[in-house]
Amino acid sequence: MVIRKKMRYLGSTRSVFRISSLFFLILVTSAVAVEVQVGDVTRIQEINSNQLLGMGIVVGLPGSGDSTRLVLGRQALSNMLSRMEGVRLDPDQLQARNIAAVIVTADLPPFAKTGDRLDVFVSSMGDAKDLNNGTLLFARLQAGDGKVYATAQGRIVVTRPKGARGGTLPPNGKISSGGLVVRDLEISLDDMDSINLRLNHPNYSTSSLIAKKINETFWNGIAEPMDSGTVKVEVPEAYHGGKLVNFIAALSELKIEPNTQATVVVDPKTGAVVIGEGVQISPFAVSLGNGQGDEIPTTINITPVSSAGTTLGDVISALKSVGTKTEDLIEVLKLMEKAGALHATLIIM
Repeated sequence: MVIRKKMRYLGSTRSVFRISSLFFLILVTSAVAVEVQVGDVTRIQEINSNQLLGMGIVVGLPGSGDSTRLVLGRQALSNMLSRMEGVRLDPDQLQARNIAAVIVTADLPPFAKTGDRLDVFVSSMGDAKDLNNGTLLFARLQAGDGKVYATAQGRIVVTRPKGARGGTLPPNGKISSGGLVVRDLEISLDDMDSINLRLNHPNYSTSSLIAKKINETFWNGIAEPMDSGTVKVEVPEAYHGGKLVNFIAALSELKIEPNTQATVVVDPKTGAVVIGEGVQISPFAVSLGNGQGDEIPTTINITPVSSAGTTLGDVISALKSVGTKTEDLIEVLKLMEKAGALHATLIIM
């Protein structure tokens, strides 16, 4: 690679760029292809988790609950006391701001059984300022079929967002293991004649490779790639009658060399850049400036000179060497993609 930098100043001793953000770039290369297990890059389409939803009441808040003008939380608490203890209480008599109406959510994993524990998440429905250290009272969590699959209760912990300083905490939080499964999730593996493997990262080549590997291991025609993200697999007769788990285990242990999509991911908050395998660039030149009329921008010409070509890591290192800020780096990558010089999918987090 040849990198040529041109930098001139007109009546100014200030540098063209000031380093104000941290760039974090790690390049990992390998001379051999990486083999992975099919089970690590796919999931069974017929085996899914379920989302649970419920309404709850949080008590014990130090004046940070719903305001007295919102009756939802107070009415719900009054109804609960009447139903459970036979205590009739006028909601208007509850004037303290230590109560909050909340929405409770959780994910029910496949094959969940009665007695299993779940993490639950709690979010304010009203104008509560902070739910931290409040106690969620008994809440029922329903799935899309309207049945109650879990209950939730416990002390709420609120984590301050990364980088946030001072002020109140967000009106949502988490109860680790605060959910209790009360109904088994019914998934039968006995009557499946076929299963669909869904790729975590759809790719036509990888989908074809998985089907080829399965056909070579069992027999030709048992697996067929349906699209970039799905491989349909027929269940052999020998694995019928409650033995499908063994077949899925055998499929999961097969190894392939996946063909990953060329992708570049940038996190503007941290300046971290992740460059996926297969990312290629074409020759280009970039001119960077700070918008000041008294300075001529830096010009960086990137020209591949080897058969392997210049890598994007080389480009980022060159930009870093002149103190390019994170937001400027992102703009350069966007322009490279638009100009056709970056042959990859660019993802800005």
